[in-house]
Amino acid sequence: MGDPGTDGRAAGRVRRWAGAAAATVAVLASGLAAPAHACGCGAMIGETEVAGESAVVRFDGDRETILMRLDVVSEEPGAALVLPTPAPAEAELGDAAAFTSLAEVSAPVTEYYDDWWGGPWGFPLGAGSAPDGAGAGVDVLGTEKLGPFEVATLAADDSGALADWLAEHGYELPGDLGKALRPYVEEGWYYVAVKLASEDGRAALSGELDPVQVSFDSDELVYPMRLTALADTPQDVRLYLLAEHRMERSDGAARAVPSEVAFAGRVAPGDFAADDPAAELVGRDGAFLTTLDHAIDDPERVSADFAFTPSAEDTPYQEVRHEPRYVQILFLPAGVVLLGAALVVLLAGTLVLYRVRERRAVARYARRG
Repeated sequence: MGDPGTDGRAAGRVRRWAGAAAATVAVLASGLAAPAHACGCGAMIGETEVAGESAVVRFDGDRETILMRLDVVSEEPGAALVLPTPAPAEAELGDAAAFTSLAEVSAPVTEYYDDWWGGPWGFPLGAGSAPDGAGAGVDVLGTEKLGPFEVATLAADDSGALADWLAEHGYELPGDLGKALRPYVEEGWYYVAVKLASEDGRAALSGELDPVQVSFDSDELVYPMRLTALADTPQDVRLYLLAEHRMERSDGAARAVPSEVAFAGRVAPGDFAADDPAAELVGRDGAFLTTLDHAIDDPERVSADFAFTPSAEDTPYQEVRHEPRYVQILFLPAGVVLLGAALVVLLAGTLVLYRVRERRAVARYARRG
């Protein structure tokens, strides 16, 4: 595809963008003219929604592996995924168990404190916290079937030709998404098109989908997010970054769309069961896990792809949530009971003292009389 000069420029762009996550996703519904609705990882077309999403990014400085999981709600037959990648990618089915394991590692730890004044009834005083079909400008690098999916790997140097190829093969792009993809085409990106395999091609892409894992050569880590600007609803994105060091954002959108660190710490394969897919992603020598959450209230503020660089120090972090442990006496807050008892004792002592003084006063008066 293209002349050697164009190929050289594309290769240069690939090197500059190598390490970008393949998780930027366009979810396409065949034959729909509805507007695009983006998720944190890409764009949605038609009556398709992403109910949940997360991605594991394994980066070793030379190669990047992306494991993406989407929970898609769609009744549209022909719905599909298109994943831009900065270099030709090898695709395979992933294992969702890796997300469960990394979520457990990243979960907050709970520390309990004794609450003498509150109770579970609600008045606490304290709180916690290459087949045929390719057109000019498009190369079909390969197709394969991965479990329930049909996967095609594409290269394109013309966004119009890419849109035509997708339309001819059941992916209809609205104008705004095609325009949004143009920068990726100009930068020499590649594309993995994924749809459910069915005899009539009318199966709906819906439910919690099997993760798709892609790998490609990389010398820097960039997570493509520009398509998120197409979204018309707030987005939540969680990234599990596995690298040699703790990672932090370095892109121009970091101030407008900041990351919140949920966990940072070194993990080893021994931290997981031998057959746990997370152990393979962590690698034999282990890795530093940085878990980042992104609450994107205004998708239009996402003006650049997320870029990551090693932090100055590998400072560990884990959220600590403080929860009360209620101390009770006879199902009542112990503090209230003890305070009440102390008040009763004080009142009783005061009454006794008053009676004693009163009797002494009466006795003195009687002696004088």
